[in-house]
Amino acid sequence: MNKHRVKLLKTLVEIPSPSGYEGRIVNFIKKYLSNYVSSKNMEVDFHNNLVVTIKGEESTKRIIIDAHADTIGFLVNNIDKEGYISLIPLGGIDKTIIRGRNILILTDTFDIEGVIGLKPIHLIDDEETEIPNKIVGVTADIGVRKRKHVKRFIKIGDPVVFEPSFRKLLENYVTGYGFDDKAGCFVLIETIKEIVQNKLIPPYDLYFTFSAQEEIGCKGAKELVCRIRPNLFVGVDVTFATDVEEVSERETGRCELGKGIVIYRGVNIDRQCTKLMLSLARENKIKVQFQATNSVGYNADEVAHKVGGIRVVNLAIPLRNMHSPVEIINLRDLEFGIKLLKLFLTSKKLKDILWKTCILSQENFLDLLLDTHVLKII
Repeated sequence: MNKHRVKLLKTLVEIPSPSGYEGRIVNFIKKYLSNYVSSKNMEVDFHNNLVVTIKGEESTKRIIIDAHADTIGFLVNNIDKEGYISLIPLGGIDKTIIRGRNILILTDTFDIEGVIGLKPIHLIDDEETEIPNKIVGVTADIGVRKRKHVKRFIKIGDPVVFEPSFRKLLENYVTGYGFDDKAGCFVLIETIKEIVQNKLIPPYDLYFTFSAQEEIGCKGAKELVCRIRPNLFVGVDVTFATDVEEVSERETGRCELGKGIVIYRGVNIDRQCTKLMLSLARENKIKVQFQATNSVGYNADEVAHKVGGIRVVNLAIPLRNMHSPVEIINLRDLEFGIKLLKLFLTSKKLKDILWKTCILSQENFLDLLLDTHVLKII
């Protein structure tokens, strides 16, 4: 991967965007893409969902390509009289790993560095008893003590994240916090650039969505499909890598970093679209892997039965240490994903798949009822 792409990925990861507070990241993406897409084709709504539109040959069908812009995080829940800051989680956070971590508290005026403290190992008799039962069992520390001093800087409800980080490992591996799903956002951005710079015209209108609040219920994606009413939803997220001792391939399905983008197969996944993706991958020597889905957990899973039913495809980037400050990905998998997504979205064969898909507007639905009624009368 060239240095410009790596720099972009690093920038995305270093911008904090906990669920419900995605404003910084979507504003950055919008500004970055203004070099490639007209501002009239980009919109940020009041829930921080960013939609970037590329017009196709026809506007009779609509395709959403989605990656969520939010990450796991916390909210300040309480400040006690001694100045200890209690936190509640945003998304699924492993309580066993949060102590002894650097954090960033995002206030209305500036970001405040802090830590989540822990008891010195010298004073611990039984390590098991030191694991908090709930997130509220840990406290954040910004140095100063006493409630009145802490409240000069921090308010109840301020969002908190692990300290953003991005580090290069050996070969094509990088580690950081927030690849779930900044890596997906990166794939969407680079796919947009590839389509625009190569002057490719997709068969139908493309809506690239950087959705909000996935980690707390896939809320942004649900809003977007109700508004855009797509004929196809392509989700780009991360998935569990099994090339680590702690994760069994029997549980999640074999998946290794550097071996290609993952194409999901299973419940609600459109078979014709995945077949086309596999064909394109083989023709263009793009590495892919497969995992099964029972339709639980991803944006794509949650929207499949909205607005009368939507065709769904789910791509995923192999990831180690998910939902931790030390996630690891392989940059080659991102490159495979960009190439496959570009080919798929601009394939003329999509017309053969999607022309049968018809999502009725309210007006068309009323027309259909009227036509049926007239036929019955005749």
